Amino acid sequence: MYYKYFGLAGHPFRLIPDTRNFFHGGQRGAVLGALQYAITAGEGIVKVIGEVGSGKTMLCRTLVARLPLAVEVAYLANPSLSREEVLRAILQELGQVEAARAGDRLALLNALHHHLITLHGEGCRVVVFVEEAQGMPLETLEEIRFLSNLETRNGKLLQIVLFGQPELDVLLAQDKLRQLRDRITHSFYLRPLQAAEVRDYIRFRLDAAGAQGREFFTPAALRYLARHSGGLMRRIHVLADKALLAAYADRASRVRLRHLRRALRDDRPPAGSGRKLLQRLVPAGLGAAVTAVILGAYLFVQGGIPGAVSGPVFDPAFSPAVAAQSQADEADVPGQTVQAGPQDSLVARRLAATRAWLARGGQGYTVQVMLTDDDDRGALEDFLSQETLRPHLSRLFVYPTRLGGRDRWCVLYGGFASYQAALAAVAQVPAPFREFGPFVRSLRKVGQEVARYTGPLAHDMETEGT
Repeated sequence: MYYKYFGLAGHPFRLIPDTRNFFHGGQRGAVLGALQYAITAGEGIVKVIGEVGSGKTMLCRTLVARLPLAVEVAYLANPSLSREEVLRAILQELGQVEAARAGDRLALLNALHHHLITLHGEGCRVVVFVEEAQGMPLETLEEIRFLSNLETRNGKLLQIVLFGQPELDVLLAQDKLRQLRDRITHSFYLRPLQAAEVRDYIRFRLDAAGAQGREFFTPAALRYLARHSGGLMRRIHVLADKALLAAYADRASRVRLRHLRRALRDDRPPAGSGRKLLQRLVPAGLGAAVTAVILGAYLFVQGGIPGAVSGPVFDPAFSPAVAAQSQADEADVPGQTVQAGPQDSLVARRLAATRAWLARGGQGYTVQVMLTDDDDRGALEDFLSQETLRPHLSRLFVYPTRLGGRDRWCVLYGGFASYQAALAAVAQVPAPFREFGPFVRSLRKVGQEVARYTGPLAHDMETEGT
């Protein structure tokens, strides 16, 4: 909304990581270089610890993008996998789709070992990146330790990098994980940015969006932002974005202290207020005329996403009635104008379709294609609204979950009667999801996860779209 007003070419503070905008300050560049060296050395397990929102995901994806071509990467975005599932996921990530269909752990392990030896003979290194490792079951962590033992006379066959929150250190301190702890040869900590680094980071992000050196934040606003963000990148993004929106509403040329205060008030709703996403998008104190403009633009975006769907949503084993309903949710009605609102948003429609789908208690499979970093519904809405995803909307299902101590959104792709069919679909997921490391999940386990969730988004899952 404010990009053209400030002369920017795009959104400077998107929450979805873009490796083109990796910030080398705040010791991030030094940690990146050290990680590259540790992987090249190929010894033991590497651990990276950082608070929620400190930039671990950006660091991980930048590292993947900058590794030599001779390094094969397996990226595990969801740590809540069993021992067998983690072996299947690694095989799939390494392109061994057929081998991942093996029935038991021993067969999977043998297939992985054979492939690793083949890659080693071709001069390739293999690295497994595990995000949110503090959420990994103990038995799966033990499997990770066992995999780190695979080696030849010349070195390790598999390098493992664990990314986690400080709770990972608490987990590893347990006596039962001492063997895994002893195999960690390099440990790195992503500390929060200091005040001067927050200032440099804001300038860096704005210049990347086309600011060309112009100062959009006053010194007082930057100090306030540094103090109240705690130096955490995700928090910086949220507050800076809201402050720019408030300055735009005031028709101000720069973000001042009052705009940051307004952004902070808006980001901290009173307990029990139950405010909707739409209310959170409009900072407190905006003029009525500007609020109307922003609100109208938001509603236009929410209501203007056609389905453009063709083909069945499900495997033939799934209910055609549910498939028809899902397609109807995404279809436009020619010549009809609909008053859009939060309940009519894309996420709301997919929540309703997911609720109806899971209510059947199916025993099939699906493909998890995305797990968000937080519970930002607006960011998920923006991501799913991409033009390239329009033909696939009726195959996408979303639900709220909790992992690593915070609420998130999970996105699934399609429903399949057999594991083999779901496995084949992993290679065919829409392009925007491929970087997130899609993998097969059973609908039974998805249903159990949804049933266990009792966080603040549970109400959406129960009532959205009704």
